[in-house]
Amino acid sequence: MINKKLEAGLETFEIKQTHNRIDSIRFKEEAIIKIKKENYTFNKKRFLYIPFNVSKDTHQKGLVLKILKGKPGEKSTDKVFYLRFWYNNRADMHWIGKYSQRFGVVECNEYLLNLVNTHTDIKTGFWVKDPNKTRKDEKRIIEKPDTMAPSGYTINEVIEHYCGAEIPGEESERGFSKDRKDGYRTGRSCRVWFRYMAGYNQRQSLIEFDDDEQGDGIHAFKHNAHLRISKPTSWRDLFKKFPPGKGVLKDRHYYNRRKKQTYSIPASLNKSIYDSNLGKSLISELKPGEVELWLKGLSSMLVKKEYVKVFSSLWIFAKKKGWLGTDAARCPITLETVYVKKEKQKSDPYKDIAITDPAHFKVFWECSEELSKGFPFQAELHQFMILTALRKTEALKMKKEFINWDDLTLVIPKGVGKTRSKDELLPITPELEILLRNILNIGNRAGLEFYKMKDHPWLFGTRKWGAHRYFDKAFKQSSKTRLGGDEKYIPVLRSLMRQKLNDPTLLYAPKILRKTYVTLSQQIHRGRSEITQQMSRHKDSKILNNNYNKPSLHTVRGYAESVSSAFSFIQKRLDEDVA
Repeated sequence: MINKKLEAGLETFEIKQTHNRIDSIRFKEEAIIKIKKENYTFNKKRFLYIPFNVSKDTHQKGLVLKILKGKPGEKSTDKVFYLRFWYNNRADMHWIGKYSQRFGVVECNEYLLNLVNTHTDIKTGFWVKDPNKTRKDEKRIIEKPDTMAPSGYTINEVIEHYCGAEIPGEESERGFSKDRKDGYRTGRSCRVWFRYMAGYNQRQSLIEFDDDEQGDGIHAFKHNAHLRISKPTSWRDLFKKFPPGKGVLKDRHYYNRRKKQTYSIPASLNKSIYDSNLGKSLISELKPGEVELWLKGLSSMLVKKEYVKVFSSLWIFAKKKGWLGTDAARCPITLETVYVKKEKQKSDPYKDIAITDPAHFKVFWECSEELSKGFPFQAELHQFMILTALRKTEALKMKKEFINWDDLTLVIPKGVGKTRSKDELLPITPELEILLRNILNIGNRAGLEFYKMKDHPWLFGTRKWGAHRYFDKAFKQSSKTRLGGDEKYIPVLRSLMRQKLNDPTLLYAPKILRKTYVTLSQQIHRGRSEITQQMSRHKDSKILNNNYNKPSLHTVRGYAESVSSAFSFIQKRLDEDVA
């Protein structure tokens, strides 16, 4: 029996709290600054949310401050503004921004005010749009930039970048690219283009152009000892040494004391675009009329046309770089849109000239042989051109290594040929073989031992360089040891041919040698143009010749030997050893 009375009162005891309540703070700068992470207990949490003491009826409702625990040893407290909101029966958080000197209470309040106005119902205050989705869409959907607007580059800036000078924010360029094709201009084309763009100026003396193995133009800077100007380190340095208007060539006058006469060396009538006021205008605003006005006073119609082509190249280059905007359609500067007054041109006396008389062939060769000792390599150059139909620019680039004695073929690399599309083979006929061995043995001839050069790669070389360079292998491999020209040889050969043929009006120039080969081939093959084209390597051809007519090397060799037989009188020199 239990006789103990039960008490009716409830037992009371303290309940242990598992959640640390964080006191709210005022939405003030001084209150946020005082927040330090060392004053809060994170336990295993990486961050805490501190509520702001704001009214629930304002746009600041739900605003909290997130503080991060950070890594051990970090003294700074990272603080981020967040917004708690309720959308579609679901609670969510919206990132506002990291607290900093640039983004504080004022910036956060402006952001909240705009957010609430655009994402909540004015009457009810309910969220009708998800701010997180809005931000995601802003990153996913980007408004198109105004690509129609030009970049605002001047013609001079385009010239600098076209040559290869670096422009901040733009991809670097090799320089002198072709207009509408991949690849680059030849060294000769680069030289001409630079003269029109920024030449007729002392800066032109600080640069030289050449061709690489692929036939593309390359440049090299050099110093000017006369002007006491050091070698530029880059294109940017070149244009820095000679900005627009500095170094422009002018007329020079000097007095000869011995003859007591005053002489004048006139500057070129041409001018560079870079040193003109037009060069300082925007490339996007270039008009045909402005080019026409600028061309007035230039030396000739042909020069004016070349300048038009240069302006066109600069405009096309700017378009390829995207500097003219997407609205730029066609180049406004062409020979069709820019008026160039036609001038009566002097007739070219060599236009329709070719050696067709067999007797003249023999006289040409005899005169060349007679002058070969006085003009080594130059006489052989003309002989080589008439036997191969190669252009002078192509022949001067030929190397000894291009000769294949085993297959009796002469390789014309694509970097040498005018088209630069592929390597070509030229059969070595018996007459051409004799000539090639004569060229290789020039140094074995009496009085020409000076031309026995080791490590010399060029088929047509020169010794117009100092003896101290003889053991400089790198120099001898360069184009500076290659035959440069034949200007002095041409009039001597022409005079000798006139004397032997007793014809004072006889016309001769290297340009007629290729015409002579083509004319002779057409005569021998009775107008078979497809045969002649294979031998002369003309680019222009009919569809049949390009796509279907592909003769073998054996067939082409027969064509070549038929033409070469006209020179059967060629004899091996007796005063030299055979290589």
